[in-house]
Amino acid sequence: MGIETKLSPRTSPEILEDGVKHISSEVCLPIKILIGHLRSFEDVDSIFLPRFVFLRDKLFACPKMIGIPDIARFVTQYPILSPKVKKGLFLSHFLLGIQLTKNPIITLRAYLRARPFLKFPTRPPEFPMNKKKIGLISHFYNLKEDYLGREIGQFFQARGFLTYTKEDLPYSILAAPNGFAKNIRWVFERELYNAFRFYLDKVDGFCFIISFGCGPDSLISEMMEREAKVKEIPFLKLVIDEHTGKAGVITRLEAFTDVIKKTRGLLVVGS
Repeated sequence: MGIETKLSPRTSPEILEDGVKHISSEVCLPIKILIGHLRSFEDVDSIFLPRFVFLRDKLFACPKMIGIPDIARFVTQYPILSPKVKKGLFLSHFLLGIQLTKNPIITLRAYLRARPFLKFPTRPPEFPMNKKKIGLISHFYNLKEDYLGREIGQFFQARGFLTYTKEDLPYSILAAPNGFAKNIRWVFERELYNAFRFYLDKVDGFCFIISFGCGPDSLISEMMEREAKVKEIPFLKLVIDEHTGKAGVITRLEAFTDVIKKTRGLLVVGS
């Protein structure tokens, strides 16, 4: 749309520390990191931070995610551009684009150029019989975060595991209101649970990365752990926060791979 954009830097200990200082200790790690990122901006006219409410069937985001634009206004000096996302991405962003450009044609063209970058799988991944496989159950903002999540995936990959996440599955599987999933009214938690159910008979173990203070995740993790136990699938519930040390996480992951090796009869590289 002809608007210059500026990204916040990659997450660092300094960004996390600043976020922790300026937000309640009751919120989860991703929001503490987000606050640090919001405060890292300098010399901008405004900050783009959508308010994600729900996508379909009124499956809501968690309350903290819905309310984060309001919190953001107290921790940064810059105006917050916060389109309210309900049902879909188009209308809220189109209206914001018109507000910024005063030109619906420019806005529509920008949307059509951007939309193809949101690519989703159309079919499930393959599951080779001769490969070790691990299901990483967590939100993308945990798994892709440099602070800890990305290294967890790299740990398993370095030891010969194929890693599978909910982002590897098509929308039709993640959104299905089948069985217990229909009782889950949080959009991302339903997706996590459906991914877990799909992978249950296809992987050799699960690692569920949970941010301390995440209420929805703590509830569905109990259901997952019980179902994995019935199927005798190793299940690691890894709770992280700003005090979590990398050395301690690696120790737990190494012990978990030993459990997989013993219970699933696998030779784990590097063990």
